Amino acid sequence: MNTTVICGVFRSGGDSRFGFICDTIDMWVFSVPLGFISAFVLKLPPMWVYFLLCLDEFVKMPFVYKHYKSYKWLQNITRDDV
Repeated sequence: MNTTVICGVFRSGGDSRFGFICDTIDMWVFSVPLGFISAFVLKLPPMWVYFLLCLDEFVKMPFVYKHYKSYKWLQNITRDDV
């Protein structure tokens, strides 16, 4: 759901900035530290590390849904030749 909405709906609506910010924060604040801690500190098996790295999709889902329902992403991207 997140990839379709962020990369498809928001960008086609003229809001690529939100996707960039959302993905950057989610990756560097949540996913990378969690993967590092789970692999090198907790020494979890690779399957668990992969599972924890994939949790970032669920973390950003409420923010993506809230932004989608606000319709702030919808902009006029056509030319006005008046």
